[in-house]
Amino acid sequence: MIYLVISLFVVVAVGAFFRQQSKQASTENETQDAQAIDPASLDLPETEQTSADGDEQNFILSAKPLTSPELASGATYSAHAPAGEESPYGLSSEPKKKAQAQVNLLRWCGRSGNIQLDNITVPGPVAYWSNGECATPEPSCIDITLPVEFPKQGDELLADGAESYAAMTPLQRGLYLTWLAGARIQPPMHLCYPTIWLYGIERRTIVDKLDLGLCISEAFRLLPLIRWDVLSDSLINFITWLAIKVWLPDEDLLAQCKRLNKVPEGLLDILLNSYANSLLPLPSAVAFTLMRTCEKLHRENEPQIFHSDEALKIFTPIYKDLCKGGLILTKPEKNLKIEYKPGNPSITLGKKDSNTVEIPDFFENLEIFKPLLDSWEVFLTAHKKSEPEPNLANIEERPDLEGFINKLRPEGSSLPLITTLEKLGRVMKFDTKEGVKLTGKERKAIVDVAQVEGWQILPDLGISGREYNWPDNILFVELAPGTQLSQSYRVASFILEFTCASIAADEDRVFEPLRHRLNDFFKLTEEDNIRLEAQRVLDLPTQYGPDYYGEFLCAWLSEEERKAVKYLILDIVSFMPEFGNNPEVNSILCEFLKLDENEQTPPEELTKKTSDRGSEILKIMNLLFK
Repeated sequence: MIYLVISLFVVVAVGAFFRQQSKQASTENETQDAQAIDPASLDLPETEQTSADGDEQNFILSAKPLTSPELASGATYSAHAPAGEESPYGLSSEPKKKAQAQVNLLRWCGRSGNIQLDNITVPGPVAYWSNGECATPEPSCIDITLPVEFPKQGDELLADGAESYAAMTPLQRGLYLTWLAGARIQPPMHLCYPTIWLYGIERRTIVDKLDLGLCISEAFRLLPLIRWDVLSDSLINFITWLAIKVWLPDEDLLAQCKRLNKVPEGLLDILLNSYANSLLPLPSAVAFTLMRTCEKLHRENEPQIFHSDEALKIFTPIYKDLCKGGLILTKPEKNLKIEYKPGNPSITLGKKDSNTVEIPDFFENLEIFKPLLDSWEVFLTAHKKSEPEPNLANIEERPDLEGFINKLRPEGSSLPLITTLEKLGRVMKFDTKEGVKLTGKERKAIVDVAQVEGWQILPDLGISGREYNWPDNILFVELAPGTQLSQSYRVASFILEFTCASIAADEDRVFEPLRHRLNDFFKLTEEDNIRLEAQRVLDLPTQYGPDYYGEFLCAWLSEEERKAVKYLILDIVSFMPEFGNNPEVNSILCEFLKLDENEQTPPEELTKKTSDRGSEILKIMNLLFK
């Protein structure tokens, strides 16, 4: 027994000795391996490693997207930004000898992030920002430490521009940030604002080589709003160049082209390239978009066709029949070269950076499109016959409304035409005497005649139960024949009226954010936003007070439904400093909607999504817009 115990003791001691030896050998090997690693052999992102002073700079790696300025450690940094103590993504090839000075990094905030400055939140700016003067020169960088002044009543809006965000005056920064906060869906007030914003898009795609899909999508969205030819041409060139670089998928490119009335040839070349030499017929939607938007294929005095499912349904069988199932393309021999030079003055392309791309040039020889041109002529005739006839008993006896409009509008003026229901009623030979109310039949006749001549009348004359008077002002807005206004737009237009009346809006700086905010609640198209923008001349100031809307809504909606309307309007104005925390707005709404001002807001209303709130109001007000 004693020998057994001694044997076990010896085994344990020997095992411990060998384990200690193995551990020391492993440590020595790791030290030797670490000394043998060459930092130059590491597969790191290409960036500048040496500063002007010769000090080695840290590499900056991409991090997760930014959600708020407070989460600086989670920001996505520019690939060429210099490193500093602030960055959690530093990587140096040798130990630091001394602490580096604090450096403000160039951070990126995409569509899912927010930038908070004072009392304004800029959601999804798709732009760079920094917390102080940035070490990386970037004219588009939003320095959140710079003063910002938002326009107030009576302020004269500046007509001058600026070369960068830092060079802007505080008021210009306020205008720029307001435009960004509105999701960039309205025409910018000055050329400098979209130009500076595009500088950031260029850096993100050309220097950082990130978010290419996001950037091209946002550039597409901005294209219809640009009225300056020099910027429009540059933007088209950028979109085409980037689309070729990433070879945007067919369905994504087609979805973007559907929204445009004119599509650059380069984008159409990309769209057609996927079907060349494939022996697959050109899809109907692609052929329809091509014929609708290509300037070279348009013939003289040809009517402009907007994209719609109804028009595509008419075109498809004609196209399939005359083109024997669809046009089959062959890839042309010659290519089209597209070169892009960034407008951002802080970007310098190196020798390795290729800024020239090539695509097949399908429009050098238009003979290949002859079968498609023939089918388009047949379609135009069929489309014209399919346009809805106006619902008027005696259309041949209708007044010359177009002549009436041209007569009232000053010669050469393109301003919106404002008149009164009374003046229009006289032309249409209605009884407009004082005290006489408009009948539903008269209102329908006015709307039908206006649509025949290509006009929409604001305010909406088709709201059930709403009182209209002959002295009321009305606005004529151009409307393509056959256009059907969506329920979302009609409800949004009414809510915009009521909101402006409730807060006594009387200037653009209030109206514009309100109009943009409606996109968070309702599914509005670009055309819907243009119509909403046009009604500012009626809503600033509104011709009706909040009592007018309150009386109407109290007669038609239940108490719970009126509460939903109140919560919607409070949510709409919540982001505006002068109204968001103003108890007077709640008091006015409660007074005219006949609600208890002291009633506590239910917790679920405080967390309700904007889209859910919008859907709720659409259901509530659906019966009023039949």
